Amino acid sequence: MLVACLWSRWRGGPHEPELLSFAAITDEPPAEIAAAGHDRCIIPIKPEHVDAWLNPDPRDLKALYAILDDRERPYYEHRPKTSLKNGYKNRLRSGRPRSCQN
Repeated sequence: MLVACLWSRWRGGPHEPELLSFAAITDEPPAEIAAAGHDRCIIPIKPEHVDAWLNPDPRDLKALYAILDDRERPYYEHRPKTSLKNGYKNRLRSGRPRSCQN
């Protein structure tokens, strides 16, 4: 999943350490996210928009808003925390790698 983010590089002075920061852009959540109790959700962007997002024309904010509007619409599945924990324990017992990925 590709997520729309903003980033910045900050430096307080010549002898100050550089600070890199970023923020994910969020919007109203889809129904399944709201049902799980969340009031915001990240905005995924389509792969065909990555170059335009990473190299924007600063005079064309309309194009950036269009990218955010033409977003991926994945379905997010909510699983209770206990089922995730049990799934992890079962992978450990089965000898599978100690990662959350299959």
